Amino acid sequence: MIRLLISTLILLVLQSCGKDAKDIQFTEINTRTTQDISNINIFDGELIAVGGEVFQSGIVITGKELSWITQDSFSTKRLFGLDCNEDHCAAVGQDGFYYTYTKDEGWIFTRLSEWDFQRAISLTKNHTVSVSGKSFTQGRIYHINALSQVDTVITLTSQLQDVTSVDDSTFVAVGYGTVVRSTDGGYNWQHINIEGDFYHSVDFVDNQHGIIVGLSGSILLTDDGGRNWNTIKNPSSISSNRAQFLSVKYINSTTIYIVGDEGLLWHSTDSGQSWEAYKVDTKHNLNDLDELDGKLYIVGDNGFMVVLDI
Repeated sequence: MIRLLISTLILLVLQSCGKDAKDIQFTEINTRTTQDISNINIFDGELIAVGGEVFQSGIVITGKELSWITQDSFSTKRLFGLDCNEDHCAAVGQDGFYYTYTKDEGWIFTRLSEWDFQRAISLTKNHTVSVSGKSFTQGRIYHINALSQVDTVITLTSQLQDVTSVDDSTFVAVGYGTVVRSTDGGYNWQHINIEGDFYHSVDFVDNQHGIIVGLSGSILLTDDGGRNWNTIKNPSSISSNRAQFLSVKYINSTTIYIVGDEGLLWHSTDSGQSWEAYKVDTKHNLNDLDELDGKLYIVGDNGFMVVLDI
């Protein structure tokens, strides 16, 4: 529903994506599920992915290369966000569902005090921050303590979609016409003066350099830890029905990938200054990606997952 609404707000045609997009060779992975895969991350030398179906079920998929295990009825609510650090992983989902994972204890469930559509989560050594939103005009940021309890709630007038850490105490969150930044572990936030898109994904490669992409095709870069952002590509026009950016990921300081609707795959080798458009041969939306051992793993709707050498 949200993507259909956003499509009517698009501002400028994405010039380098479309008929000129190049096909790319990949291997499709049989995940043995038809549920949407929302997010993928690395923990202890393997990959973990989460997803599910809204209001019905959540899934967890683990593995690497062509060997995967799918827990297709893991949860009764869809999981949207996942993040891992050296110690553990955390996943958030619909109606305040919150899971933590370690090798020793497995998955531990907590129902957060705030029943909300938790969209994304970010972990550092000392802080856990999640973001939520169910409509364009409602968004919240949660600081979750070591007891898996929400100890701070920040309410915004715009839906939030993604959050990432810059360092142990600095976070950047993005959403509907909104970019906010915290320098105290997620307790207080400052608005960055940026408008013009539903910003859908944010990533940092170090404590200075980061990237934001939007549903309408925006690409923004920072080289000062998220204090200021430069527009590399503007949003697309209202007449455009081109695929939309859904997730962005640094592979290293110069190499970045973007995935999106209907097999969209963009690639930069100069830190995001210029881009080449590829096309994964599928009509499925591509929701997230990560790299492990020189291979790029991409996940999407209807259990779609592919791996390609990079």
